[in-house]
Amino acid sequence: MERIAISVIVPIYNTKAYLEECLDSILAQDFKEPYEVLLVDDGSTDGCTDICDAYAAKDNRVRVFHQENQGLSAARNTGIDAARGRYYAFVDSDDVVLSAYLRTLYNACEEHDAYMALCAVEDVQESGESCVPPHSTHPAQEGVFCGKDLLNEFYTPNGTVYTVAWNKLYRAEVWKLLHYPEGRLHEDDFVAHRLFWRCDKVVCVDTILYHYRLSSGSICRSSIKPEAFDAVDGLADRYRFYVENNADRSVIDSAYAACWRRYLFLCAKVRQNPTPQLVKAISKEQFLMQGLISYLPNCRHMKMTEKLSAARWSMMSAESLCPIKK
Repeated sequence: MERIAISVIVPIYNTKAYLEECLDSILAQDFKEPYEVLLVDDGSTDGCTDICDAYAAKDNRVRVFHQENQGLSAARNTGIDAARGRYYAFVDSDDVVLSAYLRTLYNACEEHDAYMALCAVEDVQESGESCVPPHSTHPAQEGVFCGKDLLNEFYTPNGTVYTVAWNKLYRAEVWKLLHYPEGRLHEDDFVAHRLFWRCDKVVCVDTILYHYRLSSGSICRSSIKPEAFDAVDGLADRYRFYVENNADRSVIDSAYAACWRRYLFLCAKVRQNPTPQLVKAISKEQFLMQGLISYLPNCRHMKMTEKLSAARWSMMSAESLCPIKK
């Protein structure tokens, strides 16, 4: 069997308008090592299925997996289980990678014997054109770092460079016994910290190699739903992970504060339109947040205003937010 350097995993669900541009950018890489492209069709209904099959028929680097719609996490997990490469990369099916994407990250990992490499990202419009003015996100510093030393970067303005699945190349071993939580949104919040924790070396490349398409219908840009509280659950999981693994106290404090900020932000959004479903979601999360307080009390960096605001919300009943009509 041919040695495969990289497995590029592309989860796909109803992105027909952008899919061919995405796949063409992956297959046109200026990378000389053998690589495979795993297309995981997660129950698409808009014609993506036919596009996937057509690409597999004309390029033997492409393998296709069709499954019933189970969500992004399940699609990524299917790709992880089927991957045969020394390294894994994830590309969202409406995004585009530059021609040096695989080569640059692969060489960075090989040169430094690193378990992960990441690059800068440019946001682009739905048309694929640059935003006006252009907007990009870069690592805080270029170089080679211990993964644990980058954990506090999760909470900076450029944190997405570190926390998202795409824009990275991972050594396959990093994913041993690790998968995305299926049936949850904000899946990266459950996984990113575990990946960095496992990496003795992470190479940060301050070069834009990934174009992230700003889609008006994306999860992050659509109206709030009860599933939005999955982000709180993910951040709480991260906080508990740090405590249980004796992470640096500054990292623990940052994780604690980030969880509260996300929770209070969502509470404020719910208050603008308190539907019964959203209020029920808040009620469930109140128990989680109370548990965090007892898990490791008196974190240094939690602002008093956040404490007071959280206390007010915990005293509010669901009925006061969304009165039951009699």
